[in-house]
Amino acid sequence: MTLFDFYVSLRKHLLDQISGVENANTNLYWDDTTPNSTTKRQLVALLDKYTLLSNKFGVFVVTRYSRCAIEWHVNFPTENRYGISIDYKDPRFVWNGDQLFQGERLSICPCSTDNKLCSNQVIDDLIYDTESNHLECERIFLILQDIASSIVKSDSNMRRSGIREHLLRAVLRINDSLLPQPIEEYISEVQRKNK
Repeated sequence: MTLFDFYVSLRKHLLDQISGVENANTNLYWDDTTPNSTTKRQLVALLDKYTLLSNKFGVFVVTRYSRCAIEWHVNFPTENRYGISIDYKDPRFVWNGDQLFQGERLSICPCSTDNKLCSNQVIDDLIYDTESNHLECERIFLILQDIASSIVKSDSNMRRSGIREHLLRAVLRINDSLLPQPIEEYISEVQRKNK
């Protein structure tokens, strides 16, 4: 998959999601629109798919455990879905503080010996390979963060406009990535020529 194919595919999936998010029918006894819980599940699956695919372009999501139920928990044990060892602040990657999530999650900390699920304080860090195209990685970060924000906005009883807003911003970022130049540069260029 090329970067172009990645963006085109993700753009199509995001547009499909946006068109499926309708405001709830509050004046009816029943609401036949897609519930937020379904939208959330679809968005989580979409984010999972594209965070996994993004490693082809140097972007990785590493879950770091800042606290767990084990008293002797030290440093920041990490885990990832790529099957490679990535320690916190691994010098092969750029760690600039971008995150997809920070908070409590039911999971198994890598320092656990009994593989028991418990509530852990985790951070999903967005990092990128030092040898990759840094500009493209930053663009992918912003797009993935928009999708993560739309997931937060899809909690029960939240307005669906927030979901659409973040997904639309992700689509606009993809559009800028697909075009030969960002739209802002194009507008400035046309304005200079028309003066």
